[in-house]
This record gives sequence, C-alpha cells and structure tokens, in this order.
Amino acid sequence: MLDLRSLRIDPGSVRRVEVPVVLEPLLLGGQSYQPDPAETLAEVELQPSNAGLYLKLAFGLALEGPCMRCLEPARLELAIEASEYHDREAAARGEEELTCEYLVDDRLDVGRWAHDTLVLELPTAILCRPDCAGLCPHCGARLEDGDGHACTQPETDTRWEKLKDLL
Repeated sequence: MLDLRSLRIDPGSVRRVEVPVVLEPLLLGGQSYQPDPAETLAEVELQPSNAGLYLKLAFGLALEGPCMRCLEPARLELAIEASEYHDREAAARGEEELTCEYLVDDRLDVGRWAHDTLVLELPTAILCRPDCAGLCPHCGARLEDGDGHACTQPETDTRWEKLKDLL
C-alpha cells in the first residue's frame, strides 16, 4: 500500500516513486507460473490535477513455468505498463467508472494493481519458443522441426468397423 497522504503532490506536478511489489505465482490452466523476481520494484507516477489524479504503473519481470504446448520449461519476459485516472468527485456524481478501484482513502494498493495488470498483459499462450509445435496427439512425443516424427495413426477399434460402411 502506498499512502498518498505522505507524499507531497500538488496540481501540475509529477511525482515518481518506486514501490516494492511482491507477486504471487499465477495458476493458469492448472499449471503454476512463477514471477522472476518474486519481489520487484514498480515505478508509480502520480500527476494530480484540480479534479483528479492520473496514475501510471511500470515494472518488468519474467514468468517461468511449463510451455502451454509441450510442457517444457518456458520463460516469458514482460515489460508491464498501466495507467488509471481517479476523479475525486465522480462517486458523488454516480460516475464510478471515473474512479480508480485501487485507490481508497488516499491509499493506493500497488500490489493488487500490479497483479491485475500482469494478468491482463499475458499472451494467450506461454510458449518455450514462438514456433513450438507441441506434442503429438497420438503418441505424446514432443514434435520438433526436422525430427522426422513418423507416428502412425492409432488403429481403429474393431467395434466401430460397421460404421465405416455407412460412409
């Protein structure tokens, strides 16, 4: 938590602070992905205006865990950036969408903001390399370029033979 009351921020000025953030491992698809480092320094930039406060967050880290295609170790380097705006009078006007959910009573929950931003910045798949071919759907062997994988189709269950006649 970053207590904004302890910082001297005046309208028109910009204040940058480094805040240590501890990130918990992420559980994706039943697999655990470890942040490296687990504790990182996040730069928070605060820019007050007469009506509100602009907030920016930036930090870098890597996620380590299994490749989502072949289950080999994967490492994903990330540079995270996010921004929020908090209008001080928005709640009184019924415009909650103009408030920052991470800022309550002049206390900024940097850890929760960092976690949520990290999750939103993740790609659809964490891979060991961009061209990972994954595993053979028949034998489960890891597919490699130039490997010459010659897996044969699994034999059809003889109980289904009569259905071939219908085709």
